[in-house]
Amino acid sequence: MKLIDNLFVSASVTGLETVVYSLRRDIPVLHLTCIVLFEDKNRLEILSSRDLFHERNKNRPGQIAGIAMGRRDAVDLLRFMTEDAVKCGRNPADPKELIL
Repeated sequence: MKLIDNLFVSASVTGLETVVYSLRRDIPVLHLTCIVLFEDKNRLEILSSRDLFHERNKNRPGQIAGIAMGRRDAVDLLRFMTEDAVKCGRNPADPKELIL
């Protein structure tokens, strides 16, 4: 799974280098939740790293746009991404514009 260049990272994520290393090698990280842009459906999904690397998602074309520790933290991060898009004048309804 690819990561976007300007990855959104929650403040609760520790050991960022280890987390990125694991994600690039399809290794799940305990309690890590990812915000993923799946290009086949043009939408963002919030998935645990375990679910992300499950067979049903492993071969889907997607990019990891954000990482957080837990689902609630990921929802807060997605809210931040949306607010940031609005501040910059981008369309918050378009998932591809949220990750710019």
